[in-house]
This record gives sequence, C-alpha cells and structure tokens, in this order.
Amino acid sequence: MKQHHRNPRARGGRKRQPSRRDPLIGFEAPVTIEQIGARGDGIAHVAAPDGKSVLVYVDCVLPGDTVKVALRQKRGDGYGAEVIEEISRTEAFNPPRCSHFKECGGCALQHMDDGAYRNWKRDKAKVALLRAGLDSDAIEDLLEEVEVSPPASRRRAGFSVHVGATGVYVGFHGRFSHTVLNVPDCAVLRPELMTFREAFVGFLKSCPVDHARDIKEVFVTLADNGLDVLIHASNDPDLDMRQDLAIFADEQNIARLSWKVGDRPDEPVAARHVPRVNFESVDVPIAPGGFLQATREGEAALVNAVKEALAEIAPKQVADLFCGVGSFTFALALSGKRRSVTAVESDPRAVELLQYAVGQSGSPIKVVKRDLFRQPLTGDELANFDLVVFDPPRAGALAQCEALALDGPEWVLAVSCNPATFTRDMRVLRNGGYEIQKVVPVDQFLWSSHLELFAVLRRTQQ
Repeated sequence: MKQHHRNPRARGGRKRQPSRRDPLIGFEAPVTIEQIGARGDGIAHVAAPDGKSVLVYVDCVLPGDTVKVALRQKRGDGYGAEVIEEISRTEAFNPPRCSHFKECGGCALQHMDDGAYRNWKRDKAKVALLRAGLDSDAIEDLLEEVEVSPPASRRRAGFSVHVGATGVYVGFHGRFSHTVLNVPDCAVLRPELMTFREAFVGFLKSCPVDHARDIKEVFVTLADNGLDVLIHASNDPDLDMRQDLAIFADEQNIARLSWKVGDRPDEPVAARHVPRVNFESVDVPIAPGGFLQATREGEAALVNAVKEALAEIAPKQVADLFCGVGSFTFALALSGKRRSVTAVESDPRAVELLQYAVGQSGSPIKVVKRDLFRQPLTGDELANFDLVVFDPPRAGALAQCEALALDGPEWVLAVSCNPATFTRDMRVLRNGGYEIQKVVPVDQFLWSSHLELFAVLRRTQQ
C-alpha cells in the first residue's frame, strides 16, 4: 500500500495561534496635554503599568488640559485615546459651536479660540516650509496670514446613510466609530445642505425600508443655480423609487439628482436643469459629484492670489495643469490682459464640460485631456509657456515637478491641498533651481486639520 506523507511545510496543517490582545487597549490614566498635533488632536505622554512612557493622541482637548483618558487603538508610534473624565480645562477652552462636537468625527478644533486657531494653521504652513528646506527668517518674510473660510460656508459634503432598526441616520461617522450620527445643526455646512439633509431623512422614512437600506451615501454640492445630489447605493432604484425621487427633487428645488451603483457610471434620475458654477462671468456645468473648491470664500482667496501673481508676472502663454472644470483657468485667461491658456486635465467628464464652456464663451483656452501623473509635460512642451500653474489632488504632482525642475519656465504657481506632498514637491522644485517667493495659506475646512497652500516660485538658477 502506497503511503502518503504529509508535507510538514503545508500551511493547512499548521495550528493557528490565537491573536494576542494589546494589553494597553482600555488602559486608563490621567494626562496633561502638551501640544496640538498635526491632525488637530492633543499630544501627551502617559506612564504605562510597566513604567514606560507611552505617547497618546487625544481628541477635543487643548494644551494645559488635564483629563483622564482610555486608550482605544494603536496609532503609529502611540495610541489613540478617548476622554472619559475632564479634570481641569485651560482658560483658552471655548464652548464648541456644535452640540455634536465630541461625538462627531467631522471637526477637531471647535473648542479652540479664533486667534489660537489661526496661529495653529499658520504654524502648519511654517512646518511644511521648514521641511521643504527654508529657514525660519525666510519663512516669516514670505508667509502671509491664513485666509479662513467662515462658519456655515462649506458648499459640498458627503453624508453617510444608515437605515436600521433604530431609525434613519444621515450624517457623519462618530469618533472611534463607524456609527453614523445625525447632525441636524452642523456649524460648518451651508444652510442649504442642512435643509436638504433634514428633508432627505424625512424622504427615507417614507420609503419602503428595503429600498431605503440600499442607500449608503449621498453627496451634495451647492452649485450657483441649485443643489446637485449624487446617491451611492447598492442596488438600482425600481420604478416607484424613481418616481418618488423625481417628486422629492421637485419639492426640494434640486437642480439634478443622480444615482450610482458601485463602479458603474452615475445615472440621472431627476434633471431639472444642469448645475453650473460661474468663473469670471463664464457659466461652467459640473458633473455629478464633480470637484469644486470646498467654499466660495476659499476659492475667491485662491483666485485672488493667482490674479495678484499675474499682475507681477505678466505672462503671455500659460499652462493650467490639473485644471478640473476651470477654477483658475478662466481667471488665468481673462483677468486683466487676455492671455493664451492651455488647460490640462485627466478626468474625461471635466474635460468635456470645460471644452463646452470654453466654446460657449469664446475664451482663448485650449483644453487637453492628459494624465499628468503618467505623462507630465516635459522638455519642448514646457518651453512653450512662460508660466505653469498646477493644482493636483492630495497625492501631489511629483512627476510634473520633476519635469519642471529640469525644463520649467521662469515662473510657477503651485496650489496644494496637502502640506505633506506640498513639502515634497517644493523640495523637488527648489533642488531644480526655483525659489519660493510667496505663500498664502487657505483654510477651507474650518476646525479641521486640513490646509491648502498657494505658492509663487521663480527660477533663480538652472
């Protein structure tokens, strides 16, 4: 009889070891907050049972606060911790503007007074520039004050949706949780978005439960001529749901309501008129869920910074890279003296909509579809321009900056929504002979850790 010998290296034969629970999870101790970290949470150290000092990150606190915390999860080189008891608060502590502040994960710094908050945001910009290789004195000379968008100004939001046995929830996730919280009095969003949220809760309550449960998220953008709503769901709507949505859109004066399942293209369910935004008196249509600057005030601050730079540089040929639907394109082409602009974008829908707006307005703009991550402008292409402007996603513009460092024009205007990738891209450009002339921090995400940076760079050496 043939004997079968088991392979001792076979994975299926190994006994699985039970996972070991981190003994510090759930550990409680009093701490005094030392500083505010890059994500807007407090940083402190706590003595663990073995006597070692452990770094903890604590939400909803300020430097000088003494609180009792419970460690909730491992986070980088430390632990995320939750306040379970307030022992003493500093005089700088402000009552939060929103009743959901401690539970909702949307804001980090509502409890900080306005002056300290502005200083903290400006310090974030300083850190980014220090890491880019500038010294402190140079930073003070070129860094301007932070442009902060006011409360109730954010014009786009993604609401999470949960329909369950305990009711209908349309809002944001809680801290340390995937639980969806209702947020009827958000202090950050435009009132029109909050009115929609309340109405949508009522709509879901009136729907058959099985249909309402299909909806997972709803993205709402306040365009210049009404709301654009994109629903993400797990299944297609049936005929009754389509009719109900059309009625809801009409009652709420929604410009367009679309439905999207998975990775499939979105489908318009109710299109009363095309949502549009206005750039330099040119109406530009937007795609469902398409990108816009988060606030009109933040957009205006960035556009004004671009216009001030144009007045000093006086370019004739401009490349607007990662242009989207033209947040800066029309300002580059039409403000002051008209100049020729080549606008480059990879999103085919944004390209199509921008081409339509350019054709309707007769602006001196050429729109090009191109993936600048994989195929940046290089060499002779860059030689056609005396100014390059770029505004990439959070991943930054590494490949394009490497090409600019080699063959870029005299002037570059950089816009970044991520200080970390801004630092990296500025290092590349500075190593290529550019020097930063001016930086404007723009805060469109009030009471959060996010910060946008606008920079003017000039080539000083080859």
